[in-house]
Formats: sequence, structure tokens, C-alpha cells
Amino acid sequence: MPEFPSIEWFEAVRDSANADSQFTSQGTVNCVMGAKVGDSAFALIFEGFECASVEAIPEGALRDLDFYIDLSPTEWRELLDNISANGGSDSAHTLNTLDLTMPTGCVKSDNELRRAAFFQYHLSLQAFFDASASVETTYA
Repeated sequence: MPEFPSIEWFEAVRDSANADSQFTSQGTVNCVMGAKVGDSAFALIFEGFECASVEAIPEGALRDLDFYIDLSPTEWRELLDNISANGGSDSAHTLNTLDLTMPTGCVKSDNELRRAAFFQYHLSLQAFFDASASVETTYA
């Protein structure tokens, strides 16, 4: 059972999403996004119809990505627990809803043009994280 946040957890979600028609049917995704969880940071590379790779990165490297999701460990856990409980996120727990309702948003980038990729691919990215419903998760 992979622990969140870790490379093992993101790889398990990647494998689940790449095998899930709900993710692959959303269309191609071509971006490099990050996930920031407290002091941990991860890069997720999407190419075509799959998440090609994931890697742990230094927090400062987030600026080099198209965009990243910045949630506290508690906010990530609430999101992932909601996905697990419902087999996917409910309307109050989508990445798009969280970005719109949080005071400073959760989708960050040093470049607004690259940040716009989130809105182009948000349905695919949500399907990616919704695939975590099939990954038994423990928390650090």
C-alpha cells in the first residue's frame, strides 16, 4: 500500500490512470505539471494519452513546470479521501473547483501562459487523480 506523498504513490496512480479509459478517453495531454505537498514536490510528465513519468523534484524546480497544484497535506488528504469515498471527486472537490474557491487558488505557475494549460487539460488531470480511487493509500 503506497504512502502519500511518495514516488510510489504517484507511480501507482499513473499506472491506474494509464489503464483507465476514463482518463485516456479525455484526449491527449501534453504538459509537465507539479504536485506540491508540504515540503515535497513531484513532476508529472504527460505525453499523448498517458502520464509518461513521475519524479520527485526539489521545491524550487516547480517554477520550471507548466503549472503545479499547491495544497497542504491536509487539503490533499481531504481531496484524496473524497475521491476514494466516491470513486471520483464530487463537484466540491475537483481541482478546478478548489482553484476557483480557495482564496489564492491552488494552481500556480510563474508564467500565466503555461498556467493556462491547466484549464486546457483539467478534465484529463481530474480523471488522472480520480484514478487514485483504486489505489489503497496510507498517509505520512
